[in-house]
Amino acid sequence: MTTADPHAELTAETAARRAADDFVSHFERGQGYLGAAVRRLCELTASPDPEVARAGVAGLFPGLVERLNDSFDPRCCALYDRAFAQVIEFYRRLPEGGAVDEGLNRFGLANEADLLARKSALRAPQSIGRQAQRKIKKILIPSRVTLGADVAVTSVMLAALRAAVPAAEPVLLGSRKLHELFGGDPGIRLREARYERGGGVLSRLESWLELTRLVADEGAGLAPDELWVIDPDSRLTQLGLLPLVGDPEPYSFFESRSYRRPGAGRLSELAALWVAETLARDESFARTLSPFVALPRERQDFGREIARLLRRGGRAHVVSISLGVGGNAGKLVPDPFEEEIIGRLLADSAVILDKGASPEERARIDRLTAIFRSRGRRVVEVDEVTAPRAFNHEEISADLLTWDGGIGHFAALIAASDEYVGYDSAGQHIAAALAVPTLTIFVNSNSPLFAERWRPAGRGAIEVLSVQAGGSGAGGVSPPELLARAMALHRKLRNSHAKRGS
Repeated sequence: MTTADPHAELTAETAARRAADDFVSHFERGQGYLGAAVRRLCELTASPDPEVARAGVAGLFPGLVERLNDSFDPRCCALYDRAFAQVIEFYRRLPEGGAVDEGLNRFGLANEADLLARKSALRAPQSIGRQAQRKIKKILIPSRVTLGADVAVTSVMLAALRAAVPAAEPVLLGSRKLHELFGGDPGIRLREARYERGGGVLSRLESWLELTRLVADEGAGLAPDELWVIDPDSRLTQLGLLPLVGDPEPYSFFESRSYRRPGAGRLSELAALWVAETLARDESFARTLSPFVALPRERQDFGREIARLLRRGGRAHVVSISLGVGGNAGKLVPDPFEEEIIGRLLADSAVILDKGASPEERARIDRLTAIFRSRGRRVVEVDEVTAPRAFNHEEISADLLTWDGGIGHFAALIAASDEYVGYDSAGQHIAAALAVPTLTIFVNSNSPLFAERWRPAGRGAIEVLSVQAGGSGAGGVSPPELLARAMALHRKLRNSHAKRGS
Protein backbone atom coordinates (compact mmCIF):
# COMPACT_ATOMS: atom_id res chain seq x y z
CA MET A 1 0.00 0.00 0.00
CA THR A 2 1.15 3.57 -0.67
CA THR A 3 -0.34 6.92 0.11
CA ALA A 4 -0.95 7.37 -3.62
CA ASP A 5 -3.62 4.67 -3.39
CA PRO A 6 -6.90 6.46 -2.47
CA HIS A 7 -8.19 3.21 -0.92
CA ALA A 8 -5.12 2.63 1.28
CA GLU A 9 -6.40 4.42 4.37
CA LEU A 10 -9.88 2.94 4.07
CA THR A 11 -8.42 -0.57 3.74
CA ALA A 12 -6.15 -0.03 6.75
CA GLU A 13 -8.99 1.43 8.80
CA THR A 14 -11.15 -1.59 8.00
CA ALA A 15 -8.34 -3.98 8.91
CA ALA A 16 -7.61 -2.16 12.18
CA ARG A 17 -11.24 -1.95 13.17
CA ARG A 18 -11.76 -5.63 12.37
CA ALA A 19 -8.70 -6.66 14.40
CA ALA A 20 -9.92 -4.71 17.45
CA ASP A 21 -13.46 -6.07 17.10
CA ASP A 22 -12.21 -9.62 16.67
CA PHE A 23 -10.02 -9.35 19.76
CA VAL A 24 -12.88 -8.14 21.96
CA SER A 25 -15.54 -10.50 20.58
CA HIS A 26 -13.16 -13.48 20.88
CA PHE A 27 -12.72 -12.70 24.58
CA GLU A 28 -16.40 -11.99 25.20
CA ARG A 29 -17.34 -15.36 23.66
CA GLY A 30 -15.09 -17.08 26.17
CA GLN A 31 -12.55 -18.09 23.54
CA GLY A 32 -9.58 -16.57 25.30
CA TYR A 33 -6.84 -14.24 24.17
CA LEU A 34 -6.49 -13.50 20.45
CA GLY A 35 -2.85 -12.54 20.13
CA ALA A 36 -2.99 -12.60 16.34
CA ALA A 37 -5.33 -9.59 16.37
CA VAL A 38 -2.93 -7.60 18.56
CA ARG A 39 -0.05 -8.50 16.26
CA ARG A 40 -2.07 -7.32 13.26
CA LEU A 41 -2.68 -3.98 14.97
CA CYS A 42 1.04 -3.70 15.78
CA GLU A 43 1.96 -4.35 12.17
CA LEU A 44 -0.43 -1.66 10.99
CA THR A 45 0.83 0.90 13.53
CA ALA A 46 4.44 0.21 12.49
CA SER A 47 3.77 0.58 8.75
CA PRO A 48 6.11 2.96 6.88
CA ASP A 49 3.00 4.34 5.17
CA PRO A 50 1.86 7.17 7.48
CA GLU A 51 -1.81 6.77 6.55
CA VAL A 52 -1.75 3.06 7.33
CA ALA A 53 0.11 3.70 10.59
CA ARG A 54 -2.44 6.36 11.57
CA ALA A 55 -5.29 3.92 10.94
CA GLY A 56 -3.49 1.30 13.02
CA VAL A 57 -3.00 3.70 15.95
CA ALA A 58 -6.71 4.57 15.84
CA GLY A 59 -7.56 0.88 15.91
CA LEU A 60 -5.17 0.17 18.77
CA PHE A 61 -5.90 3.09 21.09
CA PRO A 62 -9.53 4.24 20.69
CA GLY A 63 -10.55 0.94 19.09
CA LEU A 64 -9.05 -1.43 21.64
CA VAL A 65 -7.21 0.18 24.57
CA GLU A 66 -9.83 2.81 25.43
CA ARG A 67 -12.62 0.35 24.74
CA LEU A 68 -11.21 -2.09 27.30
CA ASN A 69 -10.37 0.50 29.92
CA ASP A 70 -13.57 2.53 29.64
CA SER A 71 -15.50 -0.58 30.65
CA PHE A 72 -14.08 -0.36 34.21
CA ASP A 73 -14.31 -4.16 34.25
CA PRO A 74 -11.52 -5.77 36.35
CA ARG A 75 -11.27 -8.60 33.80
CA CYS A 76 -10.47 -6.04 31.13
CA CYS A 77 -7.60 -4.62 33.19
CA ALA A 78 -5.78 -7.95 32.98
CA LEU A 79 -6.73 -8.23 29.32
CA TYR A 80 -5.32 -4.76 28.62
CA ASP A 81 -2.10 -5.64 30.44
CA ARG A 82 -1.60 -8.74 28.33
CA ALA A 83 -2.42 -6.94 25.07
CA PHE A 84 -0.22 -3.92 25.70
CA ALA A 85 2.63 -6.06 27.03
CA GLN A 86 2.49 -7.76 23.63
CA VAL A 87 2.59 -4.33 21.95
CA ILE A 88 5.66 -3.35 24.00
CA GLU A 89 7.33 -6.66 23.17
CA PHE A 90 6.66 -6.11 19.45
CA TYR A 91 8.15 -2.61 19.48
CA ARG A 92 11.20 -3.34 21.60
CA ARG A 93 12.27 -6.00 19.07
CA LEU A 94 12.11 -3.61 16.11
CA PRO A 95 15.43 -2.09 14.98
CA GLU A 96 14.13 1.38 15.88
CA GLY A 97 12.97 0.13 19.29
CA GLY A 98 16.46 -0.51 20.62
CA ALA A 99 16.34 2.37 23.13
CA VAL A 100 13.08 1.06 24.62
CA ASP A 101 14.54 -2.45 24.86
CA GLU A 102 17.64 -1.10 26.59
CA GLY A 103 15.51 0.91 29.02
CA LEU A 104 13.43 -2.14 29.94
CA ASN A 105 16.54 -4.27 30.40
CA ARG A 106 17.91 -1.73 32.89
CA PHE A 107 14.88 -2.55 35.04
CA GLY A 108 15.47 -6.28 34.61
CA LEU A 109 12.47 -6.72 32.32
CA ALA A 110 13.73 -8.99 29.58
CA ASN A 111 10.46 -10.03 27.99
CA GLU A 112 6.68 -9.90 27.95
CA ALA A 113 6.38 -12.34 30.86
CA ASP A 114 8.55 -10.11 33.06
CA LEU A 115 6.34 -7.09 32.32
CA LEU A 116 3.20 -9.02 33.27
CA ALA A 117 4.73 -10.49 36.44
CA ARG A 118 5.78 -7.04 37.63
CA LYS A 119 2.35 -5.54 36.88
CA SER A 120 0.53 -8.39 38.60
CA ALA A 121 2.50 -7.76 41.78
CA LEU A 122 1.35 -4.12 41.81
CA ARG A 123 -2.28 -5.15 42.34
CA ALA A 124 -1.61 -6.20 45.93
CA PRO A 125 -2.51 -3.16 48.08
CA GLN A 126 0.49 -1.72 49.90
CA SER A 127 0.40 1.06 52.45
CA ILE A 128 3.23 3.36 53.40
CA GLY A 129 3.35 3.51 57.19
CA ARG A 130 3.62 6.71 59.22
CA GLN A 131 7.27 6.05 60.09
CA ALA A 132 8.19 5.55 56.43
CA GLN A 133 6.23 8.67 55.45
CA ARG A 134 8.34 10.79 57.81
CA LYS A 135 11.49 9.82 55.88
CA ILE A 136 10.12 10.87 52.49
CA LYS A 137 11.51 14.13 51.13
CA LYS A 138 10.05 14.12 47.63
CA ILE A 139 6.94 12.62 46.02
CA LEU A 140 6.71 12.32 42.24
CA ILE A 141 3.35 11.96 40.53
CA PRO A 142 3.21 11.45 36.75
CA SER A 143 0.27 13.14 35.07
CA ARG A 144 -2.66 11.11 33.81
CA VAL A 145 -2.05 13.11 30.56
CA THR A 146 -5.65 14.28 30.07
CA LEU A 147 -6.35 17.46 32.05
CA GLY A 148 -9.79 16.35 33.22
CA ALA A 149 -8.34 13.18 34.72
CA ASP A 150 -5.61 15.17 36.45
CA VAL A 151 -8.25 17.34 38.09
CA ALA A 152 -10.56 14.43 38.97
CA VAL A 153 -7.88 12.02 40.21
CA THR A 154 -4.38 13.47 40.50
CA SER A 155 -5.44 16.60 42.36
CA VAL A 156 -7.15 14.45 45.00
CA MET A 157 -3.86 12.67 45.62
CA LEU A 158 -2.01 15.98 45.83
CA ALA A 159 -4.52 17.22 48.40
CA ALA A 160 -4.01 14.08 50.47
CA LEU A 161 -0.22 14.32 50.37
CA ARG A 162 -0.25 17.97 51.32
CA ALA A 163 -2.29 17.10 54.42
CA ALA A 164 -0.62 13.82 55.40
CA VAL A 165 3.03 14.29 54.37
CA PRO A 166 3.52 18.07 54.59
CA ALA A 167 7.32 17.86 54.85
CA ALA A 168 7.66 16.13 51.47
CA GLU A 169 7.86 18.13 48.24
CA PRO A 170 5.20 17.09 45.70
CA VAL A 171 6.35 17.21 42.07
CA LEU A 172 3.80 16.84 39.29
CA LEU A 173 5.29 15.47 36.06
CA GLY A 174 3.38 16.30 32.90
CA SER A 175 2.36 18.79 30.24
CA ARG A 176 3.10 22.51 30.47
CA LYS A 177 -0.67 23.01 30.47
CA LEU A 178 -0.75 21.76 34.06
CA HIS A 179 0.80 25.09 35.09
CA GLU A 180 -2.35 26.80 33.83
CA LEU A 181 -4.48 24.77 36.27
CA PHE A 182 -2.15 24.26 39.26
CA GLY A 183 0.46 27.01 38.89
CA GLY A 184 -1.28 29.13 41.52
CA ASP A 185 -0.23 26.71 44.27
CA PRO A 186 3.38 27.44 45.33
CA GLY A 187 3.44 24.15 47.23
CA ILE A 188 3.33 22.09 44.02
CA ARG A 189 6.33 21.99 41.72
CA LEU A 190 5.63 21.22 38.07
CA ARG A 191 8.13 19.60 35.76
CA GLU A 192 7.47 19.04 32.08
CA ALA A 193 7.08 15.48 30.85
CA ARG A 194 5.89 15.25 27.26
CA TYR A 195 3.50 12.69 25.81
CA GLU A 196 2.32 12.69 22.22
CA ARG A 197 -1.33 11.69 22.40
CA GLY A 198 -1.54 12.08 18.64
CA GLY A 199 1.77 10.33 17.95
CA GLY A 200 2.69 6.79 17.02
CA VAL A 201 3.24 3.90 19.41
CA LEU A 202 7.02 4.23 19.48
CA SER A 203 6.88 7.96 20.29
CA ARG A 204 4.60 7.17 23.24
CA LEU A 205 6.99 4.52 24.53
CA GLU A 206 9.89 6.92 24.11
CA SER A 207 7.99 9.41 26.27
CA TRP A 208 8.32 6.83 29.04
CA LEU A 209 12.09 6.73 28.49
CA GLU A 210 12.27 10.50 28.92
CA LEU A 211 10.20 10.20 32.08
CA THR A 212 12.56 7.61 33.58
CA ARG A 213 15.45 10.03 33.06
CA LEU A 214 13.47 12.80 34.69
CA VAL A 215 12.64 10.57 37.69
CA ALA A 216 16.28 9.59 38.03
CA ASP A 217 17.27 13.25 37.97
CA GLU A 218 14.72 14.13 40.66
CA GLY A 219 15.95 11.25 42.82
CA ALA A 220 19.63 12.15 42.55
CA GLY A 221 21.15 12.62 45.99
CA LEU A 222 18.21 11.04 47.81
CA ALA A 223 18.28 7.76 49.70
CA PRO A 224 15.90 5.08 48.35
CA ASP A 225 13.42 5.64 51.18
CA GLU A 226 13.39 9.42 50.66
CA LEU A 227 11.75 9.29 47.21
CA TRP A 228 8.20 8.05 46.60
CA VAL A 229 6.55 7.65 43.20
CA ILE A 230 2.75 7.51 43.02
CA ASP A 231 1.31 6.42 39.67
CA PRO A 232 -2.35 7.46 39.28
CA ASP A 233 -2.86 5.06 36.31
CA SER A 234 -0.88 7.29 33.99
CA ARG A 235 -0.67 6.99 30.23
CA LEU A 236 2.97 7.98 30.62
CA THR A 237 3.61 4.53 32.10
CA GLN A 238 0.97 2.89 29.85
CA LEU A 239 -1.24 2.36 32.91
CA GLY A 240 1.48 0.99 35.14
CA LEU A 241 3.06 -1.50 32.74
CA LEU A 242 6.28 0.51 32.42
CA PRO A 243 8.39 1.05 35.58
CA LEU A 244 9.77 4.32 36.88
CA VAL A 245 11.87 3.12 39.81
CA GLY A 246 13.35 -0.18 40.87
CA ASP A 247 13.54 -1.79 44.26
CA PRO A 248 13.78 -0.62 46.97
CA GLU A 249 12.32 2.83 46.15
CA PRO A 250 8.69 3.13 47.26
CA TYR A 251 6.24 2.98 44.33
CA SER A 252 2.45 2.94 44.59
CA PHE A 253 0.06 2.27 41.73
CA PHE A 254 -3.65 3.19 41.65
CA GLU A 255 -5.39 0.95 39.15
CA SER A 256 -8.37 3.23 38.75
CA ARG A 257 -10.16 0.89 36.34
CA SER A 258 -10.53 -2.02 38.76
CA TYR A 259 -10.35 -0.46 42.24
CA ARG A 260 -13.75 -0.62 43.94
CA ARG A 261 -15.09 0.23 47.36
CA PRO A 262 -18.68 0.06 48.65
CA GLY A 263 -20.62 3.29 48.26
CA ALA A 264 -18.02 4.95 46.02
CA GLY A 265 -18.86 5.45 42.35
CA ARG A 266 -16.88 8.42 41.10
CA LEU A 267 -13.20 8.17 40.31
CA SER A 268 -12.55 11.12 42.61
CA GLU A 269 -14.11 9.23 45.53
CA LEU A 270 -12.21 6.05 44.69
CA ALA A 271 -8.93 7.98 44.41
CA ALA A 272 -9.57 9.52 47.83
CA LEU A 273 -10.21 6.12 49.40
CA TRP A 274 -7.19 4.56 47.72
CA VAL A 275 -4.78 7.28 48.77
CA ALA A 276 -6.16 7.24 52.32
CA GLU A 277 -5.59 3.48 52.43
CA THR A 278 -2.09 3.89 51.00
CA LEU A 279 -1.30 6.54 53.63
CA ALA A 280 -2.68 4.28 56.39
CA ARG A 281 -5.52 6.71 57.07
CA ASP A 282 -9.18 5.89 57.61
CA GLU A 283 -12.26 6.76 55.56
CA SER A 284 -12.86 9.94 57.52
CA PHE A 285 -9.61 11.28 56.07
CA ALA A 286 -10.78 10.31 52.56
CA ARG A 287 -13.99 12.29 53.07
CA THR A 288 -11.97 15.48 53.57
CA LEU A 289 -10.46 15.17 50.09
CA SER A 290 -11.89 16.78 46.99
CA PRO A 291 -10.61 17.72 43.51
CA PHE A 292 -9.11 21.18 43.23
CA VAL A 293 -7.48 23.54 40.77
CA ALA A 294 -5.16 26.39 41.68
CA LEU A 295 -5.30 29.03 38.97
CA PRO A 296 -2.47 31.57 38.81
CA ARG A 297 -3.53 35.01 40.04
CA GLU A 298 -3.27 36.65 36.60
CA ARG A 299 -5.67 34.04 35.18
CA GLN A 300 -8.16 34.63 37.98
CA ASP A 301 -8.04 38.38 37.41
CA PHE A 302 -8.66 37.88 33.70
CA GLY A 303 -11.76 35.76 34.26
CA ARG A 304 -13.25 38.07 36.87
CA GLU A 305 -12.77 41.15 34.68
CA ILE A 306 -14.38 39.58 31.59
CA ALA A 307 -17.36 38.37 33.64
CA ARG A 308 -17.69 41.81 35.33
CA LEU A 309 -17.74 43.59 31.97
CA LEU A 310 -20.32 41.14 30.62
CA ARG A 311 -22.59 41.73 33.61
CA ARG A 312 -22.24 45.48 33.25
CA GLY A 313 -23.32 44.98 29.65
CA GLY A 314 -26.75 43.90 30.86
CA ARG A 315 -26.71 40.20 31.76
CA ALA A 316 -26.67 39.25 35.45
CA HIS A 317 -26.25 35.50 34.90
CA VAL A 318 -23.21 34.14 33.03
CA VAL A 319 -22.97 30.58 31.70
CA SER A 320 -19.74 29.08 30.38
CA ILE A 321 -20.10 26.33 27.79
CA SER A 322 -17.65 23.82 26.31
CA LEU A 323 -18.78 21.62 23.44
CA GLY A 324 -15.40 19.93 23.10
CA VAL A 325 -15.27 16.14 22.96
CA GLY A 326 -11.56 15.45 22.52
CA GLY A 327 -11.96 14.33 18.93
CA ASN A 328 -14.59 11.72 19.78
CA ALA A 329 -17.60 12.62 17.65
CA GLY A 330 -19.59 9.87 19.36
CA LYS A 331 -19.89 12.11 22.42
CA LEU A 332 -21.90 14.73 20.50
CA VAL A 333 -25.66 15.06 20.64
CA PRO A 334 -26.88 15.25 17.02
CA ASP A 335 -27.88 18.60 15.49
CA PRO A 336 -29.71 20.81 16.18
CA PHE A 337 -29.25 20.17 19.92
CA GLU A 338 -26.24 22.47 20.40
CA GLU A 339 -27.88 25.33 18.53
CA GLU A 340 -31.10 24.94 20.49
CA ILE A 341 -29.58 24.68 23.95
CA ILE A 342 -27.41 27.78 23.37
CA GLY A 343 -30.46 29.63 22.10
CA ARG A 344 -32.44 28.70 25.20
CA LEU A 345 -29.62 29.70 27.53
CA LEU A 346 -29.31 33.06 25.79
CA ALA A 347 -32.89 33.79 26.81
CA ASP A 348 -31.83 34.41 30.42
CA SER A 349 -28.02 34.44 30.44
CA ALA A 350 -24.90 35.76 28.81
CA VAL A 351 -23.01 32.82 27.31
CA ILE A 352 -19.24 32.31 27.16
CA LEU A 353 -18.53 29.67 24.52
CA ASP A 354 -15.13 28.00 24.27
CA LYS A 355 -13.91 27.47 20.70
CA GLY A 356 -12.17 24.22 21.57
CA ALA A 357 -8.77 22.78 20.82
CA SER A 358 -9.09 21.30 17.33
CA PRO A 359 -9.95 22.63 13.85
CA GLU A 360 -13.10 20.48 13.85
CA GLU A 361 -14.32 21.98 17.14
CA ARG A 362 -13.56 25.53 15.99
CA ALA A 363 -15.49 24.92 12.76
CA ARG A 364 -18.53 23.79 14.76
CA ILE A 365 -18.38 26.84 17.01
CA ASP A 366 -17.87 29.19 14.06
CA ARG A 367 -20.98 27.73 12.43
CA LEU A 368 -23.01 28.24 15.61
CA THR A 369 -21.66 31.77 16.00
CA ALA A 370 -22.73 32.63 12.45
CA ILE A 371 -26.24 31.33 13.17
CA PHE A 372 -26.69 33.53 16.21
CA ARG A 373 -25.25 36.58 14.46
CA SER A 374 -27.75 36.07 11.66
CA ARG A 375 -30.52 36.14 14.28
CA GLY A 376 -29.40 39.52 15.56
CA ARG A 377 -27.60 38.31 18.66
CA ARG A 378 -24.67 40.44 19.82
CA VAL A 379 -21.53 38.30 19.44
CA VAL A 380 -18.04 39.24 20.63
CA GLU A 381 -15.05 37.04 19.80
CA VAL A 382 -12.08 37.19 22.16
CA ASP A 383 -8.69 35.46 21.98
CA GLU A 384 -5.27 35.74 23.61
CA VAL A 385 -4.35 38.74 21.42
CA THR A 386 -7.60 40.73 21.58
CA ALA A 387 -8.42 40.09 25.26
CA PRO A 388 -6.42 43.07 26.62
CA ARG A 389 -8.37 45.43 24.36
CA ALA A 390 -11.64 44.25 25.91
CA PHE A 391 -10.48 45.64 29.26
CA ASN A 392 -10.34 49.14 27.80
CA HIS A 393 -14.15 49.28 27.72
CA GLU A 394 -16.47 49.90 30.63
CA GLU A 395 -18.64 47.01 29.57
CA ILE A 396 -18.89 44.19 27.03
CA SER A 397 -22.20 44.50 25.25
CA ALA A 398 -22.71 40.90 24.14
CA ASP A 399 -25.16 38.05 24.37
CA LEU A 400 -22.54 35.53 23.29
CA LEU A 401 -18.80 35.80 23.90
CA THR A 402 -16.51 33.21 22.30
CA TRP A 403 -13.11 32.37 23.75
CA ASP A 404 -10.27 31.08 21.56
CA GLY A 405 -7.24 30.37 23.70
CA GLY A 406 -5.61 28.28 26.41
CA ILE A 407 -7.29 26.12 29.02
CA GLY A 408 -6.02 28.32 31.87
CA HIS A 409 -7.89 31.39 30.68
CA PHE A 410 -11.02 29.35 29.96
CA ALA A 411 -10.79 27.82 33.45
CA ALA A 412 -10.69 31.38 34.81
CA LEU A 413 -13.80 32.26 32.78
CA ILE A 414 -15.52 29.19 34.24
CA ALA A 415 -14.46 30.25 37.74
CA ALA A 416 -16.05 33.68 37.24
CA SER A 417 -19.27 32.26 35.78
CA ASP A 418 -22.50 31.41 37.57
CA GLU A 419 -22.89 28.06 35.80
CA TYR A 420 -21.09 25.63 33.49
CA VAL A 421 -22.63 23.42 30.78
CA GLY A 422 -20.76 20.92 28.62
CA TYR A 423 -20.12 17.42 27.41
CA ASP A 424 -17.89 14.95 29.24
CA SER A 425 -14.55 16.76 29.08
CA ALA A 426 -11.98 18.59 31.19
CA GLY A 427 -14.34 21.55 31.62
CA GLN A 428 -16.79 19.62 33.78
CA HIS A 429 -14.07 18.60 36.25
CA ILE A 430 -12.61 22.10 36.38
CA ALA A 431 -16.04 23.63 37.01
CA ALA A 432 -16.93 21.12 39.72
CA ALA A 433 -13.56 21.56 41.43
CA LEU A 434 -14.18 25.33 41.45
CA ALA A 435 -17.65 24.76 43.00
CA VAL A 436 -19.33 26.33 39.97
CA PRO A 437 -22.81 24.80 39.42
CA THR A 438 -22.20 22.20 36.72
CA LEU A 439 -24.37 20.46 34.11
CA THR A 440 -22.61 17.61 32.31
CA ILE A 441 -24.05 15.75 29.33
CA PHE A 442 -22.68 12.24 28.85
CA VAL A 443 -23.37 10.78 25.42
CA ASN A 444 -22.77 7.21 24.23
CA SER A 445 -20.77 6.07 27.25
CA ASN A 446 -18.70 2.99 26.46
CA SER A 447 -20.12 1.13 29.45
CA PRO A 448 -22.80 1.66 32.14
CA LEU A 449 -20.02 2.45 34.64
CA PHE A 450 -18.32 5.06 32.48
CA ALA A 451 -20.64 7.97 33.29
CA GLU A 452 -20.71 7.01 36.97
CA ARG A 453 -16.93 6.87 37.23
CA TRP A 454 -16.34 10.14 35.36
CA ARG A 455 -19.16 12.05 37.03
CA PRO A 456 -17.52 15.27 38.26
CA ALA A 457 -17.01 15.84 41.98
CA GLY A 458 -16.84 19.07 43.95
CA ARG A 459 -18.42 21.18 46.66
CA GLY A 460 -20.98 22.83 44.40
CA ALA A 461 -24.21 21.69 42.74
CA ILE A 462 -23.70 19.07 40.01
CA GLU A 463 -26.26 17.65 37.60
CA VAL A 464 -25.63 14.91 35.05
CA LEU A 465 -27.66 14.01 31.98
CA SER A 466 -26.59 10.66 30.52
CA VAL A 467 -27.98 9.53 27.16
CA GLN A 468 -27.34 7.10 24.34
CA ALA A 469 -27.63 9.08 21.13
CA GLY A 470 -28.32 7.52 17.77
CA GLY A 471 -30.80 7.75 14.94
CA SER A 472 -33.58 10.20 15.62
CA GLY A 473 -33.55 9.83 19.37
CA ALA A 474 -31.24 9.40 22.34
CA GLY A 475 -31.83 6.23 24.28
CA GLY A 476 -35.49 6.30 23.32
CA VAL A 477 -35.75 10.00 24.20
CA SER A 478 -36.70 12.40 21.41
CA PRO A 479 -34.45 15.42 20.78
CA PRO A 480 -37.10 17.84 22.11
CA GLU A 481 -37.42 15.79 25.30
CA LEU A 482 -33.65 15.70 25.68
CA LEU A 483 -33.51 19.48 25.34
CA ALA A 484 -36.35 19.84 27.85
CA ARG A 485 -34.46 17.71 30.38
CA ALA A 486 -31.29 19.72 29.94
CA MET A 487 -33.13 23.00 30.42
CA ALA A 488 -34.93 21.68 33.51
CA LEU A 489 -31.54 20.88 35.05
CA HIS A 490 -30.29 24.34 34.04
CA ARG A 491 -33.22 25.97 35.83
CA LYS A 492 -32.56 23.80 38.89
CA LEU A 493 -28.91 24.91 38.98
CA ARG A 494 -29.86 28.53 38.42
CA ASN A 495 -32.42 28.48 41.21
CA SER A 496 -29.99 26.87 43.64
CA HIS A 497 -27.38 29.50 42.73
CA ALA A 498 -29.92 32.30 43.26
CA LYS A 499 -30.87 30.93 46.70
CA ARG A 500 -27.25 30.75 47.83
CA GLY A 501 -26.69 34.31 46.65
CA SER A 502 -29.72 35.73 48.40
